[in-house]
Amino acid sequence: MKPILRLAYPFLTLVLFFALNQVKAAPATAPVSINLYAIAAPGDSVYVVQQGDTFYSLARRFNIPLDSLQHWNGDQLQAGQALNLSNPSLSTKSIQAAATAPATYGNTAPATRESSSAAPAPAPNSAAYKTKSRVLVIPFDPHLYFSDSDYEIARQSKIPRQNVRHVFRGRLNAMLAPQGYETIHLLGGVYRDSVSELSRIYGSLNYNYQDNKQSKYNHQPAVREDQSGVLNWVKNQKTKLSRIGEPDSLPVAKDPSKHFGVTVTDPEFFSYFNNQYGIDYYVFINQFEVKTNYENCLDRAAMNYERDFTVHYSIYSSNGELVSGNKVLVPFHSNVNDVQRIVSESMPNMAQRVLADLPKER
Repeated sequence: MKPILRLAYPFLTLVLFFALNQVKAAPATAPVSINLYAIAAPGDSVYVVQQGDTFYSLARRFNIPLDSLQHWNGDQLQAGQALNLSNPSLSTKSIQAAATAPATYGNTAPATRESSSAAPAPAPNSAAYKTKSRVLVIPFDPHLYFSDSDYEIARQSKIPRQNVRHVFRGRLNAMLAPQGYETIHLLGGVYRDSVSELSRIYGSLNYNYQDNKQSKYNHQPAVREDQSGVLNWVKNQKTKLSRIGEPDSLPVAKDPSKHFGVTVTDPEFFSYFNNQYGIDYYVFINQFEVKTNYENCLDRAAMNYERDFTVHYSIYSSNGELVSGNKVLVPFHSNVNDVQRIVSESMPNMAQRVLADLPKER
């Protein structure tokens, strides 16, 4: 017996050593309570990390700059970690259990899982409990943003260049909240996974240039350039000379009688949102343009040129009828490049003119 034990002892020692190493090397498993479809709610500042999450994927998912996310949380990411989604020195929240994730357009999350969001996402009341007319706002696709000024704006504002479009997108979206209506925003946490929600919606839309359609509730002025002044007279003469021998045609993108409109191609789009939330009107922001007019110099000594912000939009009723399709132009000075000042001075006017095409609600 002793010889047998003497021979078996080294073998058992190796097995035990190998088992301990395997336990140390095994990756952390995700807690059972983590929801694979969870997303932070609008007021959330903490998120529980799920297995497979990366800083890059979370930065895209929550629309937070990657460097800020790492600055607030360090460079390590582990499953079950409480991740700060905002500056922890300004706001902190404890992790709470959340309600079941609601159904999303084109994809339904399992109803038995629980959210790992810091607070329950406040879903809008269903159609049966609506007390006001409702507007659903669809922000512009980031790929349909065109600007020749982002470098100057980003440098002055001390933010990454790619963040400029997201600032304009987010602020315009937030300001599209008409008085007298209950507004549902796809950008901002109404849905648990608004990023994929918006991606599916953009895939069900078709964009093209269309004739402007004036709303019966508001007659928007046509988007036309100011032709007065000596500089514009010289510009018109140069344009006439350059067109000699060429057909007198205007590119569709510069035609003031046309806008970049949207058509809904998914037959289930309106029925889904109508039945789910009782939507009365849909406000689509189709395209956002920032263009510097270098031919119109406001102050040559300061190199200050006229800069135009153009927003193309469409408004549909709940039955899919086009109520309005137009574009609004808001001029701005090119030597003002602080993004917060641009937003505070330009965005309210843009939003007000777009929402003026809706019927007035009491």
